[in-house]
Amino acid sequence: MADERGDDMSGLSQIWPQDPWGRVLNGALDLHTLPPEDLDAAQTAADIALERFGDDLHSVYLSGGMARGVNRDAVFIIILRHLRRAVGLDLFCAAAALRVQKLHGELDSCAVEVFGWDEIFPANGCYSHPRFRLGVNSVAIAGRDLKRLIAPQKLTAAAANAFIVGMNAKLRSLQHRLKAVSTETRVRATSRQFAQTALAGAFACVMENEQVYSEDFATMAKYVGLVLPDVENSLQLLVRLSGTGTTSSLEALAIADDVMSWLPDFAETWLDLNNPERNLTLKLV
Repeated sequence: MADERGDDMSGLSQIWPQDPWGRVLNGALDLHTLPPEDLDAAQTAADIALERFGDDLHSVYLSGGMARGVNRDAVFIIILRHLRRAVGLDLFCAAAALRVQKLHGELDSCAVEVFGWDEIFPANGCYSHPRFRLGVNSVAIAGRDLKRLIAPQKLTAAAANAFIVGMNAKLRSLQHRLKAVSTETRVRATSRQFAQTALAGAFACVMENEQVYSEDFATMAKYVGLVLPDVENSLQLLVRLSGTGTTSSLEALAIADDVMSWLPDFAETWLDLNNPERNLTLKLV
């Protein structure tokens, strides 16, 4: 099913809005401006969350490209009231995403993620990546909107670190998966995930210095290219894969091999300067 919104959104700025102090504001649509079919899919996700968690459920949010009306990549973020994470969440998230996508075949991709209260508001003063994501791109679908408690987000090393610190391991895992998968559908999905992970991590390496935020992969590539002009061709291949992927495992592996020749070193250099101990999260100040 073709997405008829592409032309309508072509003029939308791909750089996130910021307040007068340079803090990033929420770039998502308002609830009442979501297309009816997107709202229907989001309400399905909320119903599944309520069915699974009951009174433990605090709120449900739509994120991803669909929250901005730019594509049909949906991410549903579920927040629980209690501090401890429930058992079997990974299985629930996978099953819930499949269920939503089966009921709403117009979605290009669907992911479900669950976080406890302490992961949004950690007591140790560390940066919270789920809180950042809620602050910069989310639409409250059910429950009380936590964004009233979340200030506009600063583009700090702590924010960038969340995209970078585990990136190399993820890329190597996806690279190995490309060598193992055989079906065209899985090759396409894995190559797309590789490209999106690579571009997000590369952009994070320049995000703090540039003081801009975007989730548009072409925009990410543009800013990385300003710092690494020699890898412009590699970046453009990643941009293409991030949108449609490829059904050719040979093509995907060739692009992945090229990216792995420069991106891990770029990320490690950033980590050496900003997170030499390779902590998963950094202090906010």
